[in-house]
Amino acid sequence: MFGVNLPVIGVIHLQPLPGAPRHDGISVEEIEKSAVEEANIMVENGVNGLIIENFRDMMFKKKVGPETISVMTRIAMSVKEEVKVPIGICVLQSDALAALAIAKAVEAKFVRVPYYTETYIVDAGIMESIAAEALRFRKIIEAQNVKIFADVHIKHGYPLSQRSIEESAEDAIERGLADSIIITGKKTGGETEPEDVKRVRNQLPEIPLIVGSGVKENNLHKYFPNNADAVIIGTSLKKYGNTEEKVDPKKVREFIKAINHYRKELD
Repeated sequence: MFGVNLPVIGVIHLQPLPGAPRHDGISVEEIEKSAVEEANIMVENGVNGLIIENFRDMMFKKKVGPETISVMTRIAMSVKEEVKVPIGICVLQSDALAALAIAKAVEAKFVRVPYYTETYIVDAGIMESIAAEALRFRKIIEAQNVKIFADVHIKHGYPLSQRSIEESAEDAIERGLADSIIITGKKTGGETEPEDVKRVRNQLPEIPLIVGSGVKENNLHKYFPNNADAVIIGTSLKKYGNTEEKVDPKKVREFIKAINHYRKELD
């Protein structure tokens, strides 16, 4: 999909969207402009793919309304027209159907689904598996070409089952029919446990495995080149490493330079 070993997938953390608690009246045009600017900064400095995410819409709902879907569709279309890398959609808290609908409309390549299989306790309540609904909806709208990147033991959530992370990952692939697995730390920007990545890799050696949080230049060696296949990165590319700040072009370049070292080992 990304045309490179160890692809770097940058996250566009959208400004608060209309209807969200933190939306302060900023226009859709301004939100769109900011998203396109960040997309260009990341791609021009070496990022290989992008995820568009309503990150600042907390407190998140289990399912979003049409006001969120419409604005995210517009922004995603603008980003896709501007850059020439694969884009994906993530609709928080974990609205897989909304994400798939947007992806179908804008011809995005993938969606990220934080709570895909199993049941989790989160700040929004209880999140139940959405895999069955998502797979059927993807079939109905003829979007089988949109890949599902599924988190397991996701940050900010606690699975009710006491199964190991590798068992959860195996179920997400074999029963949930996910296309890739994402492993994260305990919170946004939190370092992913290297041992979790190794355990899932050993259980599922052929499945695309993505590290989803807390990756920096100084800890790349914990995951690459042997245990993970890709990285999703947002916070580490921001000024001061602060999620609320803008993307820093220098940080993007430095990260790409660092991961290129591990790519050479795979050439």
